[in-house]
Amino acid sequence: MTYRVTDRLRCRWHQLGYYWREFQWACVAGQPWRFVVAVQPGLKMELYADSELCRLIYCRQFEVVERTFLNHFLRPGDVFVDVGANIGLFTLIAAMCVGPTGRVFAFEPTTVTFERLVNNVRLNDFKNVTSVKLALSDANGQWELVRSTDGFDAWNSLATPTMGKVFSKECVHAVAWDQYAGQHHLGGAVTMMKIDVEGWENRVLAGGEETFARIDAPVLQVEFADESARAAGSSCVDLYRTLQRLGYRIFAYDPGTRALVPEGMREEYPYVNLIAAKNPGLVDARVRAAARPSDQS
Repeated sequence: MTYRVTDRLRCRWHQLGYYWREFQWACVAGQPWRFVVAVQPGLKMELYADSELCRLIYCRQFEVVERTFLNHFLRPGDVFVDVGANIGLFTLIAAMCVGPTGRVFAFEPTTVTFERLVNNVRLNDFKNVTSVKLALSDANGQWELVRSTDGFDAWNSLATPTMGKVFSKECVHAVAWDQYAGQHHLGGAVTMMKIDVEGWENRVLAGGEETFARIDAPVLQVEFADESARAAGSSCVDLYRTLQRLGYRIFAYDPGTRALVPEGMREEYPYVNLIAAKNPGLVDARVRAAARPSDQS
């Protein structure tokens, strides 16, 4: 009985915290204002009041399950690649997890967002992060990126963005992952890659098909969102099948039990991030290891 009362009080306290943060945000939303918060123990991040993504991070524990997976899975010395890094939430978590003996490559093509990413890396004094102002695609070249100017920067896309009403266009450079990995000796060396590129995920996989087909290809965290995929001329069913063809098995992650949960193909994916692994037993062994103080679960 005491436990239940305590649990209810804790839940109510968390709810009040959410309401308070939403109120704080509403007071500054849309203004050219920025502030630093702790996103987890030992990790700082500068957030921007003109960004919907920053509101979700500050007020709504944005993608907390995915953040937990990184904390559970990554180890010192690992190599992590963040494709669609935005202002660096997953880049920073990975940099802390892999430590000075590990490496992080953060890809973000949009100029304003890239500058914010670099600032957040500097804020934490990480020396193990390489920030790369490039997009990943199925071919090298220049692309026209559609960029939100009304706060929905996280939905910037090489296709048509699915959020926002006011846009500008920016010419960005793109590279195929197979070429970049070959030039930087990353074939077989990457532990994990996060791919969140607003419908362009299939193009990223196509540009890295040789690398992703290897038996020692990285564990992937991939965004499945059909609205974005359709805007890019693709679908999440195609994405699922591409991953299968490359030898991956698809899972959701349960942070409570620290378990990969097999994820069958769905007819429709409104929005979810899934784990693709070739050796799920290795992933299970890692995430079930002793918890660290930085864990988000």
